[in-house]
Amino acid sequence: MADGDDLDFNPFFQALQTTFKLQYSIARQKCHLVCIPTTDTLQGTAINQRFVETHILRTSPFFQGQYISTDKDGSKVIAVEEGNIITLEGFQEEAKVRILSEELAYNEDYKPYKILVVERPLDGTSQAPVPRQRSQSFLGDSQRISYQENQQYLFSFPEYRKALVRLDRNITEFKNNYMIVSGYLDHAVDKLQGICQQAVEDLLKLSKRERQIDVIAQAVESYVVGSVHTKVWQAVCQQCQKEESLLQNKLEELRGVTGEQLGVKEAFCCPLPGAIVELATLDGLKTPLEKLSCLKRTLDSVNEEVNSHLRENQDPTSDDLPCLVSDDLILLLVPVLVQARSLHLPSNIFYIENFQWSLSSKDDLGFSLVTFKASMEYMMSADFHHLRATMSPTQKNNEISIPELMQAAQHMTLQPRPGEWVGRGATAEPDALGKMTSFDRKLESITRMMERSSQELAAAPLPLKSITGETGDKQTRSGARGEQVPDVIPLKKTDSSGLGDFLSSLQDDFGCSYGKQT
Repeated sequence: MADGDDLDFNPFFQALQTTFKLQYSIARQKCHLVCIPTTDTLQGTAINQRFVETHILRTSPFFQGQYISTDKDGSKVIAVEEGNIITLEGFQEEAKVRILSEELAYNEDYKPYKILVVERPLDGTSQAPVPRQRSQSFLGDSQRISYQENQQYLFSFPEYRKALVRLDRNITEFKNNYMIVSGYLDHAVDKLQGICQQAVEDLLKLSKRERQIDVIAQAVESYVVGSVHTKVWQAVCQQCQKEESLLQNKLEELRGVTGEQLGVKEAFCCPLPGAIVELATLDGLKTPLEKLSCLKRTLDSVNEEVNSHLRENQDPTSDDLPCLVSDDLILLLVPVLVQARSLHLPSNIFYIENFQWSLSSKDDLGFSLVTFKASMEYMMSADFHHLRATMSPTQKNNEISIPELMQAAQHMTLQPRPGEWVGRGATAEPDALGKMTSFDRKLESITRMMERSSQELAAAPLPLKSITGETGDKQTRSGARGEQVPDVIPLKKTDSSGLGDFLSSLQDDFGCSYGKQT
């Protein structure tokens, strides 16, 4: 959360999941807007029925961008404008409350609803934020996504120094001495998990921060797996080589196929350049958390771009917009996967599933992973030859190019900070390369990955054979001598006649329902 606010410890968010569980369940079901004041501003505030109804709001049927409180009289009205909430009616005075962050969550029907973290309660009853002594290492969980951020978090605690020296020694020993045998990758998984568990135990003994065990465990995992990424990633790609070859055939077969041809509702068919740009960075990320976050951002981008398209083409006489559900997302992701050239998607899914142990499978990140796996299995199992046969030569090559990708990326939120160099890509002066912003570095990375994927597609043979029902070798994950070990991830044989069946088939694989759970 922004400014270090952690929803897991926010008293109002906790109350919604306990004391006011029914109200929160209704809010999720009806996709209401949920506003969460920061923890600091809730000290001394009575969280009661009235407070809950003021901060859970339904969409106004009269004015776009306005919301009405959920008390029986609908006595309060707010407007969301340019990163702020404006209190319009029912409050003591008109005020502007800043939105610190926005989360897109999903209910049990896989419909999205928004959670806004705001700087203070909307009714103005809070006390002034109480200054608190904050450790330099205290960062919001959403800010600790990358390998570097988690590394900085761990090393910012002086009391962790002794345990981290031991952890670094174990990491170095794994990198230099541990041999990953083909077909026995599960041994490496167990080895790294053991290193992480030992490190978490050591850190908790030194700090006594039992309350933050999940935070520490995630930081340790990101640091350990990120440190050995190069070695492990090569082994993962080798193990998933067969699946990637099959996927490559499908990506080539689906070049130029549109969402409308796949059965996407006409209202949802629109260009998705932002999602393609985001997904193109997936292979270059180090940790499972980084990759999961990339998948979530890709889904968020799909939702945002489709909703923007719907608003632009909305019937002026109607206030309701069609809602994307899971089956729509599965189909919409297919052209995104094709244009982003996601050759290593099987390896990425295997890497995420096997090299992270502390993340919940029942949150937005888990939902994102299940959605991508469902889309990949749909691509693997369905027969698209009839679509390819009806396409024109122009349509077959209707794929986003590198220059078009760069142009689309300029519309994303990766903007340079004030005073930074704003040159772009190939037009940059040679002596300005050292002044590249994060935007330029990410854009250059995307371009390199896209070009490399294009070369892989062009160089690899493309046998035209059906892969429907091909499941790979049926082997166990044990790895003990005399037992069979998988060379690839077995694929489920899926009925391509109805996409809804993907959700039930994947439920058993992941141990959770498809979507965000509480």
